[in-house]
Amino acid sequence: MAIQVKNGKAFEWAVAKTISEITKFKIAESSEAKLNQNHYLNLDEKKRKVFDGSSLIAVEHILKKESSKLKGFGTITFNSDSAGKEGDVRDVIIKLDSSEIGFSCKTNHEALKHSRLSKKIDFVGKWGLHPDGCSQNYWEKINPIFVELEDIAKESNRTALWSDFDDKPNRVYWPLLDAWEDEILRIKSISEVVEKEMCKNMLHYLIGKDDFYKVISHGRSKVDIHAFNFNNTLATRRSRLPEFLNSINNKNGTQFSKTITFNGGYSINFRIHSASSRVEPSLKFDIAALGLPTGEVYQQTFD
Repeated sequence: MAIQVKNGKAFEWAVAKTISEITKFKIAESSEAKLNQNHYLNLDEKKRKVFDGSSLIAVEHILKKESSKLKGFGTITFNSDSAGKEGDVRDVIIKLDSSEIGFSCKTNHEALKHSRLSKKIDFVGKWGLHPDGCSQNYWEKINPIFVELEDIAKESNRTALWSDFDDKPNRVYWPLLDAWEDEILRIKSISEVVEKEMCKNMLHYLIGKDDFYKVISHGRSKVDIHAFNFNNTLATRRSRLPEFLNSINNKNGTQFSKTITFNGGYSINFRIHSASSRVEPSLKFDIAALGLPTGEVYQQTFD
């Protein structure tokens, strides 16, 4: 398991432990709870101090806002990894008599998703952008690229390296990004109603379908809290979903990427890259928010 994943699991436990200490609610026993606790206990003292400090600031801030819900019985649970694939990105959940408070726990990064493109992945359907899925034109553009990559991987017995691939940006990255952009613009052009639904579903796919607080622990003694309250179940200002797409810009944010700007203050960067050093017939997006609506972010530092 990668160190970033281990740290994330450990931070989940730090957050749950802090919630339990403040509310006296018990942490439900599960395989996820045991795994997260083990990763937390295996942290060095310095890292554990950072996670404890981040979780204390975040949990105190959130529980103060949600204090009216905390009367009576509650249980703290950990979500399964599979739940995230279905759009529930909450890692830690306080389950109360008639409501829930969810936490997404991250360490040192603010990535939203790590989605893939391949000759088989219908991103339009998977992301919920339109029920008809990707167009034939899209498949005709991207299939030759992925077939070439698949042939290179097979002929080299999976040993070919991206570092030896000639002119990767113009042969692979930009053609795929351009085809991906064309599909989104195609859906946008159908009608204003379709565009509004596409924007709503894209943000739900990227951010999550359930309301939650995203807590990000930074190694430099800083914690960020983002509230996502689309369904108005949290004690914070309701988050408004975008209704239309303003623009798609190249290289706005990072190399080999496109940035989508929506109305309402949303700006999302999609960086494409090879997730492995070896050539393989799929590529991965690193998707990150460059801009979110004002009033959605709380930041704090600590000693």
